[in-house]
Amino acid sequence: MFGAAYTCNSIDRQVVSVVIEPIKHQFALSDRAVGLLGGAVYTTAFAIACLPIGWLIDRYSRRNLLCILLTVWGGLTLLTGMARSFPALVLARMGVGAAEAGGQPVCLSLLADYFAPAERSTAIGYFYLSTALGIVISFLAGGWVAGHWGWQAAFYLAGIPGILVASVIGLTVAEPRRGRFEGKAAPAHGFREVLVFIWRCRPLLHLCIGMTLTAMTISTQWLWAASLLIRNHGLAIGTAGPIVALGAGFSALGSAVAGRVADRIGQTSLARRMLVPVVTTALCVPFGIGFALAPSTAVSVVCLVATGFLMGGFLGPCFSAMTILAPPEMRGTMAALLQVSINLVGTGAGPVIVGALSDNFGTKNSLGDALAVVALANAWAAAHFWRVRSVLAPRHVAVKEGLLF
Repeated sequence: MFGAAYTCNSIDRQVVSVVIEPIKHQFALSDRAVGLLGGAVYTTAFAIACLPIGWLIDRYSRRNLLCILLTVWGGLTLLTGMARSFPALVLARMGVGAAEAGGQPVCLSLLADYFAPAERSTAIGYFYLSTALGIVISFLAGGWVAGHWGWQAAFYLAGIPGILVASVIGLTVAEPRRGRFEGKAAPAHGFREVLVFIWRCRPLLHLCIGMTLTAMTISTQWLWAASLLIRNHGLAIGTAGPIVALGAGFSALGSAVAGRVADRIGQTSLARRMLVPVVTTALCVPFGIGFALAPSTAVSVVCLVATGFLMGGFLGPCFSAMTILAPPEMRGTMAALLQVSINLVGTGAGPVIVGALSDNFGTKNSLGDALAVVALANAWAAAHFWRVRSVLAPRHVAVKEGLLF
């Protein structure tokens, strides 16, 4: 059910990417404004709401909180389709972003108490199938609906599932004991204590930086992928949507495979697990550039699919490492702080940077050039993941031991 909840999160977040072009034309927006709508507008509200929600996660019923958040962001997605002006659209997207801020942290906190440390990469890898599944549904169903009934109808379709899933979770899911596999959890900590902990735990600090950079490249690709196929290769929105959905589907496969591989090669060593995100993130660079710059539609699509598969490689190993390095009483707040970084610097800034670069380049392939530039951030992210591995390896940190810092 947690996967179903996060699939709804992904659908409601990504549906705007499907209808970027019709929204741009209806409201006469620049690429910079589109980047703000798809990135900073959503993520600023997301980041503001993350910290208080993270505080609640470490103190109150996570199941009940998830039900409330699902209902709110589903309802606000419905309202987004009713917007009749760009400011109204912005306000609705801000509301969705604020409500969705708790989706990932609350699910990760719950998963850490449902699965033992040695199984978490696999469990979290499967959980993040939901992200790609949401993207697939957004681009397949959203693109088809938008093509037949307009962009507003895509938001109506996206908002309903969250409300339904919230009802099912409230009736069927039990709240697990906090810190179930690590012993009884200590009292929850404040934001200052958690920030100090992250700063002192260097593997965790490098992990957060690497994940933020990776999120930037992922968010920019999925936001702008359909637009690039439409602009550079002349595809209709009804054709571009399914192609992006195909790439997202391979991202789901990559997430599941990488999580399983990480658990297999790193059963006794957390450092070995980090080899998976190092390799997959580094390989995103050539394939991401290939998608952005390939003159052939076929080559561009192949690179999109390959990049999608590789992009899922960091999710299971990295989030599993975070739950192992962090004590149970800090997980909700820590996941929320990580989400602030990912959404402000990664998801928020990435699409805006691409939009600004595209506007400033002003060439026929300006969007592709901008995406190629941002794809280079994957190399920077891979360097941080390698640093996590390098710091952990001499200390022989065992998966079952958890935090040793």
